[in-house]
Amino acid sequence: MLRISLQRFAQHDRQRRAFLLMIPEIEELYQEVILDHSRRPRNFGELPDAAVVVHGDNPACGDEIHLAVKFDANGGLEDIKFSGRGCAISQASASLMTMKLKGKSRAEVMEMLRAFHDLVTADTSEAPKTLGDLRVMQGVRKFPQRVKCAMLAWRAVQQAFEQGSGEATVSTEPA
Repeated sequence: MLRISLQRFAQHDRQRRAFLLMIPEIEELYQEVILDHSRRPRNFGELPDAAVVVHGDNPACGDEIHLAVKFDANGGLEDIKFSGRGCAISQASASLMTMKLKGKSRAEVMEMLRAFHDLVTADTSEAPKTLGDLRVMQGVRKFPQRVKCAMLAWRAVQQAFEQGSGEATVSTEPA
């Protein structure tokens, strides 16, 4: 009986240590900025005069986004808003993205998209300063299942530029 209790204690101790080792990563992932943007997303709502509306989904976890984009005369991003529901990561990523991309040229948007993708997927220690507050999302790469959550809004904005006008659909999963 004592042997079973010691085995259970050892198993519990290993689980406890594994959990404690994850705490810094979890804290990094859900930094205050991410929580703030997920609770009070910026640029959330309708954009009545949008040129493109992209409906995106992440079937793996249920995230949904409806991204509306208005282009300027030069094809840049004049205005952008989103609505939808999802986890803290997807909502914060969309909120931070809309703040960063509003008013940017097409080239600047595509460069930010590449930089953000690298931020959440590549194992680099230094994130580009041009990403600004988006750098808080760097911790997502430690949780591969959350990369799709972070990238959903970005895939939608990429689709909006490819579409140009009307409505489109994008998913994190292959068709």
